[in-house]
Amino acid sequence: MRLLLVQPPLTQLNTPYPGTAYLARALRERGIPASQRDLGIELALSLFSREGLEEVFAELEEQDALPDPAWRALALAPAHLAAIDPVIAFLQGRDQSLAHRILHSPLLPTGPRLERADLEGFGPLGATDAARHLATLYLADLADLITSCVDPGFGLARYQHHLALSPAPFDPLWERLQEQSLVDRHLDDLIDTLDADVVGLSVPFPGNLYGALRIGRALKQRGVTVWMGGGYVNTELREVNEPRLWECVDALTYDDGEGPLLALIEHHQGGPDRRHRTRTALGMHEATVSALPMTSAAWYGDLDRSLYLDLLDTLNPAHRLWSEGRWNKLTLAHGCYWKRCAFCDVSLDYISRYEPARIETLLDQIEELVQTTGVRGFHLVDEAAPPRGLRDLALGLLERDLRITFWGNIRFEEAFTPDLCRLLSAAGMVAVTGGLEVASDRLLERMAKGVTVEQVARAAQAFQEAGILVHAYLMYGFPTQSVQETVDSMELVRQLFEQGLLDSAFWHRFALTRHSPVYADPAAYGVVVPEYRPGFGAGDVPHTDPQGADHDQFDAVLPVALEAWMRGRELSRPVQQWFPTRMPPATESPTRIAEALRQAAPRGRRLVWLGGGVWEEGEAVIVHSNQGTQSLFLPEPDQREWLLDVLEAATPTVGQLTVKQALSGLDAADEVGLGLLESLCEMGLVRV
Repeated sequence: MRLLLVQPPLTQLNTPYPGTAYLARALRERGIPASQRDLGIELALSLFSREGLEEVFAELEEQDALPDPAWRALALAPAHLAAIDPVIAFLQGRDQSLAHRILHSPLLPTGPRLERADLEGFGPLGATDAARHLATLYLADLADLITSCVDPGFGLARYQHHLALSPAPFDPLWERLQEQSLVDRHLDDLIDTLDADVVGLSVPFPGNLYGALRIGRALKQRGVTVWMGGGYVNTELREVNEPRLWECVDALTYDDGEGPLLALIEHHQGGPDRRHRTRTALGMHEATVSALPMTSAAWYGDLDRSLYLDLLDTLNPAHRLWSEGRWNKLTLAHGCYWKRCAFCDVSLDYISRYEPARIETLLDQIEELVQTTGVRGFHLVDEAAPPRGLRDLALGLLERDLRITFWGNIRFEEAFTPDLCRLLSAAGMVAVTGGLEVASDRLLERMAKGVTVEQVARAAQAFQEAGILVHAYLMYGFPTQSVQETVDSMELVRQLFEQGLLDSAFWHRFALTRHSPVYADPAAYGVVVPEYRPGFGAGDVPHTDPQGADHDQFDAVLPVALEAWMRGRELSRPVQQWFPTRMPPATESPTRIAEALRQAAPRGRRLVWLGGGVWEEGEAVIVHSNQGTQSLFLPEPDQREWLLDVLEAATPTVGQLTVKQALSGLDAADEVGLGLLESLCEMGLVRV
């Protein structure tokens, strides 16, 4: 059996999306060969080429009514055809010499996005980044041209996304599959190159579904067996009842992915039928499949990492991490260790089944990925990386002297102390993203978030002091949320930026999903769910909030205020003044966040020395660390000897040393030892 795992268009263009790569590792570990293709990056490179643009402009020439930007693009067609291949090479990192020309010559034909480019945030030393930003905007202008005049469903990170938004009927998808746009022709040409007996399609987002169905239908017509899974299937298609779907796929897989896929392979090869949560054209087949050990790292196999584009479409630090760099993907734990938030899909396997990875195995896989990909950047794709798992990962990286860069999603909780954050920073962590959601004590409790505004502030401060970027996910429109609570939430977010605790944030509006506690008991949350016919995709549910505010009035204002705060602007402006209509002023104390930061953080029991060399010189101990060199005057020989022994025992490569064990080796009072340890905390000693 020749098995091919395919990522349909479109997701990220800077690095492979990990869906197929996680499955590939699970198969590889069981001796099952599988190849991979990312038709997203392949489709983008096919369109954004000289040949691809020639077809775009040929189609424009046949149209009579074009918007002004399209007429301008058509007039500048020769310049576009000359620029596109060099720009792609530049964004792939193959020709950095182009940066100067992009910045200082009229190489790029300007479109609406490029004309509005703001390079203020780059500075004189950011020439390459500034050029990448301009090149990305140039590509976005071309994408807009395709969207407006060739295929309205096209986008740089999605394709026909609007057809799959929940609740999604199948008729528009099916009707669109009967058509063939220029983009479809390019995709169909790529489908013709797929050569396999069985193809697995990974559909993580709505913007992948149409591409997956188009790929699957064409392959099935050639006699290829097609299976489909992924995040979108898990959340939106759990109760699918659409006969036409089976003209595009043979089976759907749910939940962990690896187990159902292995069961399908075994059954396809003539083995026993142990399919688990698998729907087929013949109906629903349920059987028991033992849970497999989680796959904690992606494996990219034959995916060519050099094809991907290092885009820079925003100055938002967290969004830049998503769209820049060739990140390898890791998972510290399957599921969420909290799994109580009222708005979340806590009833589904990807949240509810918590299983931490074995750190030693994960470290082995990190070493392997560094060797095989040449990439030292890692994105932790956990729902929320557990603090203890992060601590153990950091210690393991330091013990093995593995120099990597990593970032991921966390919960803002008190476990993230200043000491733990310093340890994570020393091990390579550069950024965290986490859900603050609604900065309201009442609503945080109502949604069972498990944190307070004060805890969020202190955790964010701990990360910031360690040099780790902090991004917050924000929510508005949670059931029963009032106008006053939204204004007060704005005020607290303003204070978080004012205190330098956040680098970036993003506000999204509450959506009711079928797998959340709110949907399970809408009356308890003040939500009314009207009678409706679920569509083909049925993850999001229509609802009304009789007790809450009119949340439409916040849609335009919140992102505008947030953009200003992220740039350090308008931080003293009263939040109600952002609105075009009269709004109540905030009732929160203007110093609430500042006061929250005054509370002392808890300290851990294990000592870890992150500094450098230490030696005795006369009656002093000379301590070298990344913060500099300091001298500790210790007239008693036993104190100097004790301190040297403690720091040697506290290095990550030696073992575990607790504060109690350290103090047991000192004859003097504990206060002396604690004082010495405290004086070292600014030089590289942490308690975790």
